[in-house]
Amino acid sequence: MKTPLARPPSITIAALLIAFYAVMVILWDLIAPFERPYAQGPVTVVLGFRVYGIAAQLVHVLQLGVALALVYGLWTMQWWGWRLVIGVVGYMVLSVSVWVSFYQEYERIGFAFFYVIVVNVLLALTFPHREKFGD
Repeated sequence: MKTPLARPPSITIAALLIAFYAVMVILWDLIAPFERPYAQGPVTVVLGFRVYGIAAQLVHVLQLGVALALVYGLWTMQWWGWRLVIGVVGYMVLSVSVWVSFYQEYERIGFAFFYVIVVNVLLALTFPHREKFGD
């Protein structure tokens, strides 16, 4: 039986931050889509393009699943946890780049800066420990 790996504190922090984001943003968007001041109904962004209605709600379910898988992968130090971090970071960079370029809503550029910060924090917390993830 494989012995469990010790989880570094920064990985714990990353997992908890992702769990907080999953509950406070993704789950909230899923259960209360009309409560956001910046949207009148279900809306999300996929690869930088807005998706509305039932498609947005289905994407929220997918996003929640990925976020929870990411939390589990980091918390248990699974080999795929680090790979999922890289995939999510790459997706976020691509998506926010397309969104800013396509929509050019400079009054909402704060969202782009927020996601750039999220990507960098996620990498800063996990990158130093990439070799510690299980096989």
